Amino acid sequence: MSRSRGGELDFELNLAPIIDCLTVLITFMLASASFLSISIFDAGFTPAEAQGDPTPPPITVTLDLKKNGSLQVITKGKLDSKNTFANPDEASEALRQLKEKYPGLTSVTITADQEVEYEAVVRAMEKARKNELSMVLGGF
Repeated sequence: MSRSRGGELDFELNLAPIIDCLTVLITFMLASASFLSISIFDAGFTPAEAQGDPTPPPITVTLDLKKNGSLQVITKGKLDSKNTFANPDEASEALRQLKEKYPGLTSVTITADQEVEYEAVVRAMEKARKNELSMVLGGF
């Protein structure tokens, strides 16, 4: 640095370290975003005016997919039970029977183990939708 006659400092600002820091920060932010997870996600959409009676259903139903390919239908409320099924067709039949027994049942929460493939989740959702139930994904 040299001083000129007016007493001003004459220097150049090196922007390379600042750009390096910003590059590292942006890369870190993008990489850390992949570790965020959603605990519950509404997979169905029903307009507010079409929902009807706002009273909660007598039971809540969770369809839990296991890594060995089995499915558990877990009910809580008036009926507390946990039934295990070997394939989605059997679980869908159990959901149909629950829908007939409890007409106020409108949705089912789908959860899965970490090792379950996405294809199995979609297959279970398709089978459950045949019973005219809305889907809520939880625990992913």
